[in-house]
Amino acid sequence: MITPLYLLGSLLLSSCFAIPLGESGAEVGESSEFAFGAKRTAEIDRLVADSLWENGPGVAVLILDQGAIWQKGYGFSDVVAQRPITPDTVFDLASVSKQMTAIAILILMEAGELELEDAVIQHLPDFADPNPDNPILIADLLYHTSGLADYTGDAWQGTDAAFARLTVEDHLQWLNTQEIEGDRAVEFEYNNSGYALLALIIERVSGQSFGDFMAEQIFMPLGMNNTVVFADLAQQIPNRAEGYAVSPEGKFNPSALPSVIAGDGNIFTSIADLARYDQGLRNGDLVEPATLQLAFTSGTLDNGESFAYGLGWAVGADYVEHSGSWYGTSTFYRHYIEKPVTIIVLSNDENYPVDELVDDLAKLLGY
Repeated sequence: MITPLYLLGSLLLSSCFAIPLGESGAEVGESSEFAFGAKRTAEIDRLVADSLWENGPGVAVLILDQGAIWQKGYGFSDVVAQRPITPDTVFDLASVSKQMTAIAILILMEAGELELEDAVIQHLPDFADPNPDNPILIADLLYHTSGLADYTGDAWQGTDAAFARLTVEDHLQWLNTQEIEGDRAVEFEYNNSGYALLALIIERVSGQSFGDFMAEQIFMPLGMNNTVVFADLAQQIPNRAEGYAVSPEGKFNPSALPSVIAGDGNIFTSIADLARYDQGLRNGDLVEPATLQLAFTSGTLDNGESFAYGLGWAVGADYVEHSGSWYGTSTFYRHYIEKPVTIIVLSNDENYPVDELVDDLAKLLGY
């Protein structure tokens, strides 16, 4: 159980309604309290409400459970304007974006445009591979086994302003100046730079910007009309949640560090759109079931040891999941493999324990 930060009491700002489906888009089931029953509805509401600060930032919760859908907002997307969070409130997914980048790579693989065992230099000839005799593979970027420096770690010595303007092309040039931190396929080491390189590979192979490719191949076909890749510091995203870092004392400190690099993060979406996305995965609308299963399978090092990470997903016993954390955002996505159950929590408080809420919701639902 999440330790209550502040009891909301009778204040519960929420919205729960059906996902309208247009001519395209993944079909989802019934969306209302009726699908879960009054008792379960009250239990979910109480569990979430007890974890939030009064009049503060909050969470959007999506539960897909055996054909029923729960999507609801709690708290405020803007604490000054007191604008409530709804299922259409748009959040920065942060690293939860990685599994979408991986799906994009798999779409290109199924189209015959690349293979996971291709060397990175095959598609990025201007990449200065530190060991051309044992080159870094696309698979290494996906599995976090490249050994490359990470631009979000200590290797970055630039200013915040330079970081904000860093594009995927700029990032490649920066990476070419860095020392290798380990040989490929020797160990799993979580690495944001690998996924930024994947975004650049997608651009080079497809001839499109990363954002355009994602929109054309994933967002638009599924009817994810409120989902975008953030690619310009001046870009305005409608219905975007303001970001905060809530202190232990309950002070709502604004928090943001916008940047234009993508692949490892910077996909903005809502739980309403993620319902469409998750159903699209299950329906085989994006990649074939066997390909999706590959994404859900643990990777293996050169010495034969496996590790609990697939293609953009951390691999559990009967589910895959991923967390995301950045300035002003905290996200968590759990997708059960053998049963049609998914639990997603998005928060505009970077310090909110989204993983704990997902665990508590899963326990409440009996999973």
